[in-house]
Amino acid sequence: MEQIKSCPVRFWDKAHKVWLIPYSKANWQLLFQKIGKISYNIVEEVIQLNYFPERFYKKKDASTISLRKKEKEDLSSPHQNAIIRMKEQLIIRRYQPNTHRTYLACMTEFLTYYNSRTVEGLTHDDIKAFMLHKIRIDKISESTQNSLINAIKFYYEHVEGRDKFYLYDLRPRKAKKLTGFLSKEETAKLLKATDNIKHRLILQLIYSAGLRLGELTRLKVRDIHIEMGIVEIKCAKGKKDRITKLSKTLIPLLERYLSEYKPSYYLIEGQTGGKYSARSVQAVLHQAVQKSGVDENTTVHTLRHTFATHLILDGMDIRLVQELLGHNSLKTTEIYTHITDKMKKDVISPLDHLDISE
Repeated sequence: MEQIKSCPVRFWDKAHKVWLIPYSKANWQLLFQKIGKISYNIVEEVIQLNYFPERFYKKKDASTISLRKKEKEDLSSPHQNAIIRMKEQLIIRRYQPNTHRTYLACMTEFLTYYNSRTVEGLTHDDIKAFMLHKIRIDKISESTQNSLINAIKFYYEHVEGRDKFYLYDLRPRKAKKLTGFLSKEETAKLLKATDNIKHRLILQLIYSAGLRLGELTRLKVRDIHIEMGIVEIKCAKGKKDRITKLSKTLIPLLERYLSEYKPSYYLIEGQTGGKYSARSVQAVLHQAVQKSGVDENTTVHTLRHTFATHLILDGMDIRLVQELLGHNSLKTTEIYTHITDKMKKDVISPLDHLDISE
């Protein structure tokens, strides 16, 4: 039993009381290696599953996992221990799984660069040299640069226990980019571009509530309060909960969807149950973009930007928009006022309406 539990990808099926392992050549080889000379019986029996274990989603087989394991084994023993300690802190502090993967991968890359050095002995100048190498040689993006800095900063502050680890001078200068958004006419064309009830609900919910992609896929049936006209968004970016408006126009479509699709846990579920994938949402939007003929660069986040821009154009107070979007800082929300500033050229001075000519 311990050999089965040590397999990197396995799942306990409560209904049939058996361990399940994805079928692949690599997993067979791994299983036989673990069993070794232990005696065992082979029983041929078909088990009918009416679901696909969610833990298998996006899992890799044993060959891929072995390759990643080998890369980590290239680290020195003290550095491997540093990565383990970092993972423990990420778990204790309840960071999201995506943050786990990003921070651990970034820190592994940093420690691999200085594999012969102790992590405690690395200085600000060493971090700077590493960043220069990544920018000049590997041509990393600004977002990757920030991710590397965030991971290194997390390690030294929360694993090594240093009070403050300032790396402001190593961050890229913030670009003052205006976010892309759609006009109201374009938004209407996009939202009407699909006849599929689930797909239409996905697009309208993102726009009407200003949702991020991950917030949509994590929404549960119980988070929707039709009678109160609100949507609860749990554990959003920064581990914050917030409440946003449920559009009255959306309610008939939502009720029809709930009646026909009958989701059991997540509001938007896949064909075999479980959480709807982010890639599926992106595919739904891509099809609608092509069919409607709006800007081909439109993304899920464009709909969120469009939600905020339209609210400000309609005169909503920026602080309320900040709350609906879940922004920590008002400065983040103020980018939308810059967008509307571009439209101020169309504003007519009240003096122009007065007849004061002599």
